[in-house]
Amino acid sequence: MAMRCEQVVDVLVDYIDGELDAEHSQRLQNHCDSCLHCARFVETYCRTGKICRKALSVTMPGSVESTLFEFLRTELQSG
Repeated sequence: MAMRCEQVVDVLVDYIDGELDAEHSQRLQNHCDSCLHCARFVETYCRTGKICRKALSVTMPGSVESTLFEFLRTELQSG
């Protein structure tokens, strides 16, 4: 049975974490082979995690942190 686009979204986290069984993994891969939209979605989802991990490994300079904190505090107080 072929996988539908909404099913890709439902199982994506398990697929990325390697927790999806072999049959469903293959169905997801087959679907992405024929659905450019889902293939791009899966690729983007995977890259987002990598980008976030990389961003979290960088220390923000103190001056930038202070400026950002002040900006956010002002915005929260005014909104």
